[in-house]
Amino acid sequence: MGKKTKIKLNKGSEPEVNEEIREEEPEISAEEEQETETGFSQEDFDKLNEELEEAKKKAQENLESWQRERADFSNYKKRIERDQEVSKKKYKSDVLEKFIPVLDDLELAYAHRPEDGEAAAWAEGIELIIRKFKSLLENDGLTKIDVKAGDKLDPNIHMAVSLEDSDEYGSDEIIEVLQNGYRMGEKIVRPAMVRVAR
Repeated sequence: MGKKTKIKLNKGSEPEVNEEIREEEPEISAEEEQETETGFSQEDFDKLNEELEEAKKKAQENLESWQRERADFSNYKKRIERDQEVSKKKYKSDVLEKFIPVLDDLELAYAHRPEDGEAAAWAEGIELIIRKFKSLLENDGLTKIDVKAGDKLDPNIHMAVSLEDSDEYGSDEIIEVLQNGYRMGEKIVRPAMVRVAR
């Protein structure tokens, strides 16, 4: 503040001028100074700071929640894709399994083919059809289970239709393959039907 001059008036005399009187400026606290500079009190500032911290905390929670949801969705998507792949393989296996009896009949017919004359030439055509048919099935993943006489019985891939005494084969050895077995990858589509020695 500035300086003030005090004038004293007495009745019937000249005005008396006193020494200059200096008004002292009031002391301002740091809090009041900040309030005058920013327009906020310390209390308002603290309150805004708390709100900011809460907003940061909420944002972090939302981010973590979103990341969890994203991971859950990714796992769900992978599970659906895996289930679809399993369903696709099962459907394919079921369809191919229906063609196996047709292949059995063709192979049986070819096994009893005539050896000479015109019928022998005709049997060669049947052999070509069998090879083509097998090739189509193998390209779709269906493969024949390799079984031969003398192999040990494996209940996972063989189906024993008879137990017989045999001088030629030992106990639990396959005497003859009656019907071929097929697999698709690790899945057994149809076990091989066999005669087994006791």
